Amino acid sequence: MTFPSFHDPTHLYFVTASIIEWKHLFTIPEYADIPLSSLAWMQKQKRILLFAFVIMPSHLHVILKPIADSIGTIIQQFGSFTAHEILKRLRVHGQKDLLNVFHQKKRDPRHEHSIWQDIQAKNIYSPSFLWQKMEYIHQNPIAKKWKIVDDRADYPYSSAGYYDYGRKPIIEITDVREWLTTTPSPGTAKGS
Repeated sequence: MTFPSFHDPTHLYFVTASIIEWKHLFTIPEYADIPLSSLAWMQKQKRILLFAFVIMPSHLHVILKPIADSIGTIIQQFGSFTAHEILKRLRVHGQKDLLNVFHQKKRDPRHEHSIWQDIQAKNIYSPSFLWQKMEYIHQNPIAKKWKIVDDRADYPYSSAGYYDYGRKPIIEITDVREWLTTTPSPGTAKGS
């Protein structure tokens, strides 16, 4: 996994995680629920604030802010937990073809399998970059390559419905608009 070279506790991060070989695991709700549950748990445990998310068939994007740990630690915890859960379910369901791919493409000789490509975290350094990444996340399900839904707000594995129409998302999020108006933090505060 790739970790940022520095951690700024005042900043938000745009995180991207993609399944090895871009396998479409997350078209199956049981597998899509794994990263969602992990993010919800981290938020409930006050390890992160989660502002936006989308779980696509082969990858996910989130905007989050670590609360106590560094972004590298958060990514490591998320990647490790979700990989173990995915592997456990693949074994239970006898998904030998996928297990074979994840074994052949393993990135670390200490592990039997790899589920994730390098998980990337980009520091969100300005409000304009934040809004660009929010829009990118929410546009994913209607992007030309995917066309999963006609209205991005109708995609259940996204926070778009919340931001577009005020609908309750599948997991709890922190409204980035409220956070921006109440938290004067460098790089993401209003007027910076």
